[in-house]
Amino acid sequence: MSRQARVGLLVFLGLALFVVALFALANRSFLFSNTFYVKARYNQVAGLQPGASVQFQGVNVGRVETVSLPSEAGGRIVVTMAIRESAQHLVHTDTQAQIKSDGLVGNMIVVLVNPVQVSDSEVIDEGDYIEGIDPFDVFEISDRAVESVQRFAEAATSFEQIMLDVRNGEGTLGKIIYDPALYNSMVATAQETQQLMDNLGRDAEAVVTLAQRATQGVESVLEKVDEGDGSLALLLNDPGFYNQMLATADTLKGISTDLRAVTKNAENATNWGMLGAYRFAELMEAAKHNWLFKRYFEERGYMEKAPFEVREQAIAESFRQLQEQQRQLTRWENRLQTLEEQLRERAAALDTTVTMSDAAAPDTTGASSAADAPPAEEMSPDAPSGTDAEQQRP
Repeated sequence: MSRQARVGLLVFLGLALFVVALFALANRSFLFSNTFYVKARYNQVAGLQPGASVQFQGVNVGRVETVSLPSEAGGRIVVTMAIRESAQHLVHTDTQAQIKSDGLVGNMIVVLVNPVQVSDSEVIDEGDYIEGIDPFDVFEISDRAVESVQRFAEAATSFEQIMLDVRNGEGTLGKIIYDPALYNSMVATAQETQQLMDNLGRDAEAVVTLAQRATQGVESVLEKVDEGDGSLALLLNDPGFYNQMLATADTLKGISTDLRAVTKNAENATNWGMLGAYRFAELMEAAKHNWLFKRYFEERGYMEKAPFEVREQAIAESFRQLQEQQRQLTRWENRLQTLEEQLRERAAALDTTVTMSDAAAPDTTGASSAADAPPAEEMSPDAPSGTDAEQQRP
């Protein structure tokens, strides 16, 4: 090889080494500056490379020295940063090292961020660790977005199948919307419930009226017995009237038993009516909150009303009145039993008096009894009592 060739080769190699050194120095900023080392741990660094810039509020203060892999699976990546000593007073123990992109499609850099509130934290020393903040992972967000879209597509498919079933009249909702027989059944149930409530109200009023009339009659009889007029005089003079009173008492007892049976039947009917009204109210309330019927009830102003509560309150009030009437009938029966006992005692006293009178004057007793006996009209159950009976006696 000639001397000129050797000289040319040497010059070419020198130029190549100069270019390589120039690029190396360009990638190693702050090469001749005094620096100190700081470390941070990350779960992932999104392609951060050694030599990347380290910035503080947009100013380059250092470079990434090394990116070390974890020593074991599941460990964290350690990033070592070389920072100028002139910026050491800005890096504290609570400073965060955030990995961000230098522009939309730029390289990854490390940004040092201090907390907003001023703290009394110490300045970091050589080789200490600061908190590392993982970069924003676009791929993770896109994966989650794809997963959400897939779930939404599955939900849409399921909803479409449900709507097809509803249109075909399948399931409870489909039958409610498209089956006229179910609608007619619901309307018939509502009408029967309303009719039952009306009948129950009329029966309750009739029972109350009957109980009031019976109570007034009993009070009138007791007043006359306490005053000693009418029936009491007949009771003292005629044993047959006592028997008639016993028969009347038995009749009243039978009426009381019938009233109890009517009250019990009314109570049973009330319970069934309450149950039917409650079930129907539950069905209507569920329909109010169904997304298919909610707008229907809102347009008609039925969302804030609760008719079943008004019905339940009315039924409870009727049931309470029936119980009160039953208690009054029970008191009336007790008073009738007391009156019956008094009548038996007075009849026993009358029998004793009659026996003594028969022993003293056998001839006059019969005539006196025949003269004082009431007419046949007064012996009938329909005969008037009290003052009317005394006016009819001869």
